[in-house]
Amino acid sequence: MKKILFNSAGNVAYLNGSVFSLGGAMAAAGASGGSAATKDGAAPSSPVLKGETGDVALWGPNNDFPQQVIAQAEKSTIIPSVLDWKTRAVYGGGPVYGRVTGYDQDGNEQFQRERLPDVEAFFRRSNIKRYAFEGLQNLFWFAQSYPELIQSLNKSKITTLTTQDTAFCRYSVPRASQPVPDWCHISANWPDAKPGDEYTTSVPVLDPYYDPVEALRADTRGFKHIYPLALPSPGKSLYQLASWNSIRRSGWLEVAQAIPEFKAALFKNQISVKYLIETHEGYWKWKYPDWDTKLTEVRRQLIADELAAFEATMTGTQGAGKSIMSLTITDPRTGEQIKAFNVTAIDDKLKSGLHIEDSQEASSHIYTALSVDPTLVGISPGKGMGAGSGSDKRVAFNNFISTHRFHQDLILEPLYLVRDYNGWPADLEFRFLNPLSQTADLSNANKNTAAGGQNDAADPA
Repeated sequence: MKKILFNSAGNVAYLNGSVFSLGGAMAAAGASGGSAATKDGAAPSSPVLKGETGDVALWGPNNDFPQQVIAQAEKSTIIPSVLDWKTRAVYGGGPVYGRVTGYDQDGNEQFQRERLPDVEAFFRRSNIKRYAFEGLQNLFWFAQSYPELIQSLNKSKITTLTTQDTAFCRYSVPRASQPVPDWCHISANWPDAKPGDEYTTSVPVLDPYYDPVEALRADTRGFKHIYPLALPSPGKSLYQLASWNSIRRSGWLEVAQAIPEFKAALFKNQISVKYLIETHEGYWKWKYPDWDTKLTEVRRQLIADELAAFEATMTGTQGAGKSIMSLTITDPRTGEQIKAFNVTAIDDKLKSGLHIEDSQEASSHIYTALSVDPTLVGISPGKGMGAGSGSDKRVAFNNFISTHRFHQDLILEPLYLVRDYNGWPADLEFRFLNPLSQTADLSNANKNTAAGGQNDAADPA
């Protein structure tokens, strides 16, 4: 009796060197067949959203959600720079590899780095540092990343690992019988791009949840595959939603953006009046005895000349420290002493920090949505412009790094697939070097520590 082998998705069978496409015949809705390698009877269930039609699963009503996010974020002075800071902070010293040699008395792993020729060659060919940084950037912007695995011509090895820009990726419409869509369509021209046009590349997708190594070995759709990564968000079955996107729907981002627009318009269109000069009629008759007989045009010119002389005295840096003389004259009608002119300084509302409190409150909401302590990034806008103490920064930074281990693990996940596919040592582990901030009086200050490891197991910064 001849043995029939099925791939992990249950949609391809192999018999005597022949390949049979089974479609969804071997899988129930939302689930795929088991794995021949693991001897599982069925694959984990995967919910599939119905109602999608066409060749592309729309990301947003107009299939341009990432482009809309980028356009709106670019107007913010906080969002792009903070997302960039998060990427750099979590990247730290970059990815490394080695073995866990043991655990200390507190249960912390002791990580020993190594140098293996095959792994070194793969890291160089893949430019693994660039892969890791761009992958983290995709996660922080859109809660998903699209690593691309490239196989050798004989499919015996994975030769390269790279990543695609999330904003350029769209899935094909998933079918009820499959855990992941068949294809990832890659184009810089969404929402106008179409699968099959000369600017769009379609790459097959692997299921990251179930036996991807065997699925890749069995897949005959080409030499490159997408291994999708995502930060799960509640209720999203295909495209995930970054948690910070709440700020876009809350209205606070519009508030933060409206304030500089309002102030720019105010500066451009305001009437700048610094002094109110009140001149008594008798001053002009005292200075010009023939005032009553002068023509109106002459009077206006004399008043303008007087104002110009006053402004030359009171304004600009050259006027600093100068004095003005206020005349007192006798009113010929009443005999009273009157001031020739009275000068009143007008309060400049712009100097009072109009809307600074609103700006600070909006900024606070943005930082909260981005899950970053403002002391880590710098001075937050507003009247209370403190940047925090060194101790505050140290504790906040260490807390930040310690809560992002999953993001690092997610970016490293495809490397374990490569390890198993390429036959590297099974106990080889991958880590990020995490620079933890320490007090200045420690002799080993600012040492890098591999995620999950100890300072003495990693290289110094």
